[in-house]
Amino acid sequence: MRVTRRQFLKGVLASAAALGLSQSDLFKLGEAFASATSPPVIWLQLSSCTGCSVSFLNWIDAATGSEADEVLLDSISLKYHPTVMAAAGQLAIDAAKNARTAGGYVLVVEGAVPAGLNGDYCHIWNDAGTPYPAKQAVLDFAGNAAKIICIGTCSSYGGIPAATPNPTSASGVSALLSRTDLKKLVNIPGCPPHPDWFVGTVVDILTGNLGRLDSLYRPTKYYGASIHQNCPRAGSKKATDIGDPVNCFLSVGCQGRAATGDCPIRKWNNGINWCVGANTPCNGCTDPSFPVSGLYG
Repeated sequence: MRVTRRQFLKGVLASAAALGLSQSDLFKLGEAFASATSPPVIWLQLSSCTGCSVSFLNWIDAATGSEADEVLLDSISLKYHPTVMAAAGQLAIDAAKNARTAGGYVLVVEGAVPAGLNGDYCHIWNDAGTPYPAKQAVLDFAGNAAKIICIGTCSSYGGIPAATPNPTSASGVSALLSRTDLKKLVNIPGCPPHPDWFVGTVVDILTGNLGRLDSLYRPTKYYGASIHQNCPRAGSKKATDIGDPVNCFLSVGCQGRAATGDCPIRKWNNGINWCVGANTPCNGCTDPSFPVSGLYG
């Protein structure tokens, strides 16, 4: 089954309220797709588990009932994504290089950037016998990008790959960018991030409606309050063990006071549940200190 732009728009419309989109936003998005000039997308995967891609792909499938990779390929001018693109080898490499030369694309980075050994801990590809380090790829592709989106805590801050002792000297993308390129950056942290956070941000960029970012380059639309602030357990007595069905998990390691996000309101799996709702303390996965100061750090 092939998915058209119209079908993709229907999927976005179905989730418009959850994404915080107005009728004006949807009209602008429809215009962007009708003009067939939506910006190309280059998606680089570095030190990661691909969980951020999986989270995003699950949103598309739930919203449209169609195959997620087809929506990516047919609806948003995806030029390069190692997991879902049909091309391979030199054909895929050339597609990414041609898009970089043309410029004006949205660069999506998934995974931390290993800077150790001159970047040789992680190669994006091998071009004509020459390895292409992830570190260099980020620097090269950032320069010609119209916007840079870091999806997930690893690309936003370093995440699990950058945890102590960090033998690969991994870091978030922002540690490498110039002041000019930092102005293009939007971080969507989470391990993985909620698909609504990413999809909503992409739609806001396409409609020219990207709102305020905080000091960590996160949209305050999704990261404007701590987890604890909206948690239904806030104000209750302290839990005595993990799995307590009612009381506050602060005393058993919950990181909800430090981490930001609208998980208690938005929930996961199409609004079914979330970590604390499943009687598990918040791991603080949207916080820059994750996983070092997280529940299991």
